[in-house]
Amino acid sequence: MSGFPFHSLREFIAYLDSQGRLVRNSVEVDLRGEVAAISRKIGLTDGPAVLHESVKGYPGWQLFTDGLTTRERQAWALGVEPGEIGGRVSRFLADGHKVKPRIVDDGPCKEIKLLGHDVDLIRLPVAYTGEFDVPPFISAGISNAKDPETGWQNTAVRRFQLKGRQLLNHLLLPFQQEGMIFQKWRKLGKPMPLSIVVGTDPLYYLASQLPAPPQVDEQDYWGALTGEPLEVVRSETNDILVPATAEIVIEGEVDLEERRLEGPYSEFTGYYSGVRYFPVIRVKAVTMRRDCIYQNIYNAQEPAEGGNIGYLMTEIELHRQVKAIIPELRAIRILSCWGLVLAVSIDKQAVRQKAGIVKKLFMAIKSAPASQFVKTVIVVDDDIDLRNVQHILWAMGTKFQGSKDITVIDGAPGCILDPSEPWIQRGVGYTSITLLDCTEKPPPYDEPYRRGLSIPPLDAIRRVDERWRDYGFA
Repeated sequence: MSGFPFHSLREFIAYLDSQGRLVRNSVEVDLRGEVAAISRKIGLTDGPAVLHESVKGYPGWQLFTDGLTTRERQAWALGVEPGEIGGRVSRFLADGHKVKPRIVDDGPCKEIKLLGHDVDLIRLPVAYTGEFDVPPFISAGISNAKDPETGWQNTAVRRFQLKGRQLLNHLLLPFQQEGMIFQKWRKLGKPMPLSIVVGTDPLYYLASQLPAPPQVDEQDYWGALTGEPLEVVRSETNDILVPATAEIVIEGEVDLEERRLEGPYSEFTGYYSGVRYFPVIRVKAVTMRRDCIYQNIYNAQEPAEGGNIGYLMTEIELHRQVKAIIPELRAIRILSCWGLVLAVSIDKQAVRQKAGIVKKLFMAIKSAPASQFVKTVIVVDDDIDLRNVQHILWAMGTKFQGSKDITVIDGAPGCILDPSEPWIQRGVGYTSITLLDCTEKPPPYDEPYRRGLSIPPLDAIRRVDERWRDYGFA
């Protein structure tokens, strides 16, 4: 694909513009709700990316949103057609080949350097999402931390609540890789160095969302997917490597002792998170490009860019993990909330020939490391297109009976962000996982299905597809 790989956010913006998938908005926008409301409508309408060229209260700043909201733009970021995304990334993961980044002496991300008391995060145009996200969050920050024992660098999209000129709140969870790294720094009695990238090429965002195993550097994935090393520079105040073409890099240290209230935050479930005590980051430096572009990722009730980025990479990794156990698996699609509702397709003949394979598939999904949020699984035959929700609902309507095609397992590990989890008795952390078997049933219960689908002849369908534009349709 022309333009791939994109070496900076600016290259990607220029490409989107050339494809007619960018709006350059010159109307002044307000960070308190208006930016988020625009992104919300873009998600609902599969709209274009936006470069806001006038931000109220922040003269000279530009703000970019919705670069990766749609599968089309995600495919461009990966250098493939939309239908090739899964195969491209799956082949790369199966191959295991990685390309280490190349360290360079300098880069555009260091055109402006602010150190110590010159740092003022309040000057960044940080957008609000929900009405009660106060103070606002840096939502497109890619956190980079190093394991003090091995030197491994972990990279992940995180959220950071703005707490002051040189202070951020950091959602550090002990079961996540960065939380594990933080515990190692605690044992050493030293604050954890951190470098946060805000605004960079789109593949860096996607690669950071791959559920990589511990001790695997996501920057190596960037190199493997592009066939060339990512150019990186060392941070000013630590030895963490960041993309040389990044728009903004925020450097700091995670305090070992101090905690501040973090939240509420607009979560991918569409509801606010609670307010809890989390560590603070004391910011020591900010470097940026001249005329830098601030990037924002809308994360709230779907469809939203934040969820869509994570869904893509989770689907791909979950497919890889489950396929190794159940070769009859054909496709996986997250329908909602990072997998709280998941649709999968399975080989139609296998369902007829192998008793219990649908339930075996269900258990394999829930045992896969990438399925931490999966709650409800809809299984359909492989002649159902998972990209078409109407087809999935049709399968449920014509192949599912609640009295015999539903399996519920109670007391399974859940997702603390799921608002439907029980808050009384057992408390948060437990859920019921559910299988909806929407596959055709084997003999002797298949007589209606053997009559066949009531559709036009296949040769007529193919002929119409070929002549569609000749009829005058776009």
